[in-house]
Amino acid sequence: MNAGATIPAAGVVVPTTLCRVTGTVSSRPTEAVGIEVWLPTSWNHRFEGVGSGGFGGSIAYPELARASAQGFAAASTNTGHHGSSFGKAGEKLEWASNPVTLDDWGRNAIHLMTSATKQIAASYYGAAPRHSYFNGCSTGGAEAMSEAEFFPKDYDGIHAGSPGMAYSRLIQSFLWTAMPSQHDAQATLPDAALTLLHNAVLHACSDAKAVPGDTFLTTPARCAFNPAILACRPGQPSQDCLSPPQIAAVRQIYAPVRNARTGAEIYPGYVRGGEADPDRVPGRFSVTGWYMNQGALAGAVASPLLGTAVFEHPGWKWSDFNFGSDSDQIMRVLSAHIDAMSPDLRAFAARGGKLIMTQGWADAFNAPTLPVSYLMQVRQFMGSPDQFLRLFMVPGMGHCGGGPGPNAFGGPGQLPAPITDARHDVVAALIGWVEQSHAPKTIIATHYDQNIPSRGIAMQRPLCPYPQHSVYVGTGDSSKADSFICK
Repeated sequence: MNAGATIPAAGVVVPTTLCRVTGTVSSRPTEAVGIEVWLPTSWNHRFEGVGSGGFGGSIAYPELARASAQGFAAASTNTGHHGSSFGKAGEKLEWASNPVTLDDWGRNAIHLMTSATKQIAASYYGAAPRHSYFNGCSTGGAEAMSEAEFFPKDYDGIHAGSPGMAYSRLIQSFLWTAMPSQHDAQATLPDAALTLLHNAVLHACSDAKAVPGDTFLTTPARCAFNPAILACRPGQPSQDCLSPPQIAAVRQIYAPVRNARTGAEIYPGYVRGGEADPDRVPGRFSVTGWYMNQGALAGAVASPLLGTAVFEHPGWKWSDFNFGSDSDQIMRVLSAHIDAMSPDLRAFAARGGKLIMTQGWADAFNAPTLPVSYLMQVRQFMGSPDQFLRLFMVPGMGHCGGGPGPNAFGGPGQLPAPITDARHDVVAALIGWVEQSHAPKTIIATHYDQNIPSRGIAMQRPLCPYPQHSVYVGTGDSSKADSFICK
């Protein structure tokens, strides 16, 4: 294909002259993993596998275009089935009723795609890729973690962004946050209530900001905001306060999901500071703020997946979910197919693999502290993982991008980073680590004016390897990255 050609189904413009290969890979009966491989004429001798989102079901053409424009042989997969990345409440997901295609979505499709692509690239170019990288976010982040855990020889460098790595637990979080408003309409938190709550958090936790003018928190773990201070007083206008059911709903969203039978934590709660998106247009989809986790995610993700794969009844009523017996059944039936939570990454580390995890502190879908907890588990199991694993927490960023903070650094689905080098781009940082042994000390992230690149750069901040965070030096332009240090 010539540069400038368009992929009609996706509306994506081919960025450079390349060979486009489509095919199906299978290793078992009933398996048909669709893949697409883009082989640019100007090849950098590297391969980049790109992740999917949600339930997969399609090729990630924008990510193929980005990677091939940078010279990578690039590949994407439909994860073993055709369909929408989200479902509907009461809908049967045919692919999830088949253990083979469920395994492909949850774990195997990326491995099959990777093995096939390396062979295709070697045949086309006459030489195998010198190095291989994977770049995924959300479900793609879960795929990244599965690759590191189960297929450690596939990739030299892996970026796992906002990883849904504990997927069987994550979908219970979607139910947990939806239950208050599902059982009591008065507990619903509309846009105005979320904005009120978010502004109150920013005001109460100003010491968790990097600079006073920020509309996001850099260290939200320091914030212990109590929503009770917003409780309505007699005669107070309802738009200026929260009702008792709303306060109870806020407390539940902040709280971890717990097993009702054992009291054990199933999934972390959300941190303070991610309640609303200051730039959101009402009624529009947003990856920042609690707009979708009061029922939308329960209906679009938890209901069809659990109704099909666990409870085997599409009409299963998610609002009756029991966080004891039903949770136990999910862990028995589903966890082995779709989770990647083992802290044992010895095989990946031993072969020289490098893993960068990124996570937005204002993520509206994944609990931001899950990667932090995972890093601590790896540290306990293996000792310091700094030689092969770094976690960069992103202040004010939503799920895989968006939000009021510095949110563009080359991850999937993000706005473009301004400079493709190891300081501004997460894949370039991986290349420097893998090929030159330059472990990333910072990654410069960008926030564009109103999140529109054509409007120019509003600010840049350094992302720091956890547990460090960016600190303003006290002088200089706070919109410039060099006014901050990691501390």
